[in-house]
Amino acid sequence: MENGLERVYSEIGRYRPVPWEQIPDLGLYMDQVITFITRIYEPLYGDTTKSYLSAPMINNYVKNKLIPRPTGKKYSRLQIAMLIMIVALKRVCMMEDIREMLRVDCEEDVQQLYALFCERQAESIRQMLAMRSALSPAMDCAIFASAYRAGCECLLQGAPEEVDEP
Repeated sequence: MENGLERVYSEIGRYRPVPWEQIPDLGLYMDQVITFITRIYEPLYGDTTKSYLSAPMINNYVKNKLIPRPTGKKYSRLQIAMLIMIVALKRVCMMEDIREMLRVDCEEDVQQLYALFCERQAESIRQMLAMRSALSPAMDCAIFASAYRAGCECLLQGAPEEVDEP
């Protein structure tokens, strides 16, 4: 029988980012979008996933131009992909930062950004699952999250891309 920590690792290990081609492109209504994205993130966030995306949140993202308006109350693959990224990023970033990170010019750019997002997210989860140290797994993750968040803030504030090495 698995202990609690191994069960958590097993659940997290079930997560797989959804490739662009597997995001529905037939136009989903808001409730369908919420169900789709909630199911994607359940292995990572468990039951709390249900509170990460709601109709008022999506309406707010549209109103604040984080995602394009739906066409006839239906959301396209592009909009769903952006919402998938927003749900993950909002756990660690402010909306203005997410707006900056998701700024793209066309659907092909969103598709490329989404593919890179999925690749990095999957790699980060593999690294997290591979970590075993004297610290608790939660402490390891918190340390990495803190370091990455600090780096993100510096980059978004316009820190130089290249730093001279000492």
